[in-house]
Amino acid sequence: MKKMYYYSIVVLVTIISAATPAYSQSPYSITPVWYFGVQGKMTFPNGNFPVAGGTPTQGLSPTTALGVEASTSVSFKNGAVAVYTNTKHAFNGNPANADFNANITNYSEFGDNVCSGSATGGGVSFPDPARNNYPTGNIANDAFYVILANDLTGGTCGSKGLNRYRYTGTGIAVTENAGPTNIESNVFPNEALTVGTDGTGGYWVVTHGKNVQNQFKVWHYTAAGITGPTTYTAGADYNSGSDASQSYLKISPCQDKIAFIGGNTLTVHNFNRTTGAITGELRRVAGAGAGVGLEFSPDGNRVFYSGLGSQVNYVNIATGAVTAVAGAFSWTMQLGPDGKIYNIALPAGASIATGFVNEAWLSPETPFINTPTGSGCSRTVSFDFENYFNADIPVNTGTIVWDFGDGEPTQTGLNPTHNFPASAVDPETYTITVTFNDAACGHTWSTTRDVTISCPLPIQLLNFNGVANEGGVNLTWQTAQEINNDHFDLQRSYDGVNFESIVHVKGAGNSSKVLSYKYTDQEVTSGLVYYRLDQYDFDGAHSSSKIIAVQLGKKDITPFVLAPNPFSTSFVLSKLNDEAATISVYDMLGRLLEQKYSGPEEKVHVMGESLRNGSYIVKYISGANAYTLHIEKK
Repeated sequence: MKKMYYYSIVVLVTIISAATPAYSQSPYSITPVWYFGVQGKMTFPNGNFPVAGGTPTQGLSPTTALGVEASTSVSFKNGAVAVYTNTKHAFNGNPANADFNANITNYSEFGDNVCSGSATGGGVSFPDPARNNYPTGNIANDAFYVILANDLTGGTCGSKGLNRYRYTGTGIAVTENAGPTNIESNVFPNEALTVGTDGTGGYWVVTHGKNVQNQFKVWHYTAAGITGPTTYTAGADYNSGSDASQSYLKISPCQDKIAFIGGNTLTVHNFNRTTGAITGELRRVAGAGAGVGLEFSPDGNRVFYSGLGSQVNYVNIATGAVTAVAGAFSWTMQLGPDGKIYNIALPAGASIATGFVNEAWLSPETPFINTPTGSGCSRTVSFDFENYFNADIPVNTGTIVWDFGDGEPTQTGLNPTHNFPASAVDPETYTITVTFNDAACGHTWSTTRDVTISCPLPIQLLNFNGVANEGGVNLTWQTAQEINNDHFDLQRSYDGVNFESIVHVKGAGNSSKVLSYKYTDQEVTSGLVYYRLDQYDFDGAHSSSKIIAVQLGKKDITPFVLAPNPFSTSFVLSKLNDEAATISVYDMLGRLLEQKYSGPEEKVHVMGESLRNGSYIVKYISGANAYTLHIEKK
């Protein structure tokens, strides 16, 4: 971009979308204090987040060295700021200082007036995903990257390209602790550079081909490191060979589209925030002019664009209709947290170029499950869903689902209370998962946390056995410990699913001795019967034992029984012996569909839930013996 160095007053214009946006604020945003002008600055001073206000104000008058093509800025949580103009600078973010020069560090690898590079869209900044400041808010470890295009490495024009710098901050100072690191030579990158989020705490850095208009390169920044670039060719090339120095690139607020303007053409493509892939071509506008201004509407359905201080237009992505925004002329544009698009418009004869980039670092952090509250078996859970500045992000409460990792049904709500089952392993560790959709874009978010729960079984059941004889079934069980044990409820079933109570046996209350119990069920004389123990505390809480199966009368040829047969949902395989076995289910073509290993103590298995209606063979192998039975699902 040709540079003309004049001083003038920078005028701010607010562009309001032609149609009512889907939501009144841009996604995942907060209300900051904005500082515009030739420094292109956006800051959150003094560590107060969010702060009052939000109305754009003219930036303070800079020195000549800072006055050309400001492109990107980023703020630490403590107010420290880095700004990229024709050189790179770090500031303390104190707006009371007239030149923002306190604690400044000036790096001049970029020679804007030497190699005729451009900074209007050539810089992005975003947090280091490994910065370790969430959820604790540890600002001492705060760090972010600044990626610059058309940047000099080694001080020569021929080596300019895409360079990476890393900043850290303590207090109000900012330090460049790494850079420049060249990540792409002059062959590919140009002014078109942008950044978006991946939904899991990482960031996508995207640049556009300098000489091939339908090519993009994408890098992935995560806590584990940096990968890429991956090259994507999306749509048809429309101006191959053109130097797209005057160009711009933006990702939509919901991270599902990406727009490029350059070479007199505007294109919009699909963007996948999970994979970083750029595909297809949703819209193309020919004759769009030199690309200097570019921004999506808050709902992502329209793209606003302009050239070098030219008329602002917007295109409806779905229909292709192009509309001029009356009285609006612009160089660069940025969607604000209030859902409006702000732009720099220059009076006649003025030529100071100032740029903005999309502030991806305002996007959500990965959700975090807080430490559950409560004691014993009961815990109340909650989670945080915040942006970079720890401001809460709205959630669609009707989409919240909790899985507590204990096999119990899922629960819903912002902070449900869950009763974990008593466990013979004390304490027991469970993985809690919460899944929900945000209210801005409808994206699905999920996070997990391991939680240790101390909820011991009220009894330690050593064994539970049943033996058939002429008088019925002799049932025995032993306990090694009992805590507040009121009674046992002995239950019987003929299908392994539906149980009925046959007797209550009084418990010992509290005991640390080995105690033995017995009962004879005289109501059954033949066939296969199932038993289960339910144990009840004095307060009504209860837990169930494993199911045992007992065969009375003449035994089947096979050492197991299938019931019901045919079945509609699942069937129960009951072992008649204390032996290890492998149980397999095959279709009639001999294909293995389901398999389980059964230990000697495992007597009952529920199987067949995933099978379709049809005929199947159940194969039972124990030692050198193998048995098969036919079963049908209807």
